[in-house]
Amino acid sequence: MVKDFNEELSNAKHGYFAKQLSELLRAKKITISPIEVTRAINEHYGSAIARPHTVRKWLLGHTKPKSESLLLLANWLGVNPKDLILKSDHAYIASNRVSFEFDFTDQDVIAKYLSMTLKQKITVRLLIDAISDGKK
Repeated sequence: MVKDFNEELSNAKHGYFAKQLSELLRAKKITISPIEVTRAINEHYGSAIARPHTVRKWLLGHTKPKSESLLLLANWLGVNPKDLILKSDHAYIASNRVSFEFDFTDQDVIAKYLSMTLKQKITVRLLIDAISDGKK
């Protein structure tokens, strides 16, 4: 049975790593999707170092990379490996969270959206904006 996306996120064991990874990817202007991140890492090293399934687990906070992969990832991102896994004092401040409920259909749509190219995502966003504006 597939868990809903919100439950997966709330059950994340390695949420800090996932948050740090996402922030660093945004800074490098890399689309936060398992396929795009895998492609970028593998292109950088010229080898199949990462796999989309593994990267997906990293991004959701289910796992974090093993030592060797963590070193390669940190090197690629240009940070100290400790910065990816260890919380600094300011990271302990509680943040406000918004709760959403996703059903199986929503999960499927989100998964498809995350695997799209940047151009496709922009098209989807424009379409959603147009539909939303029409409802007002």
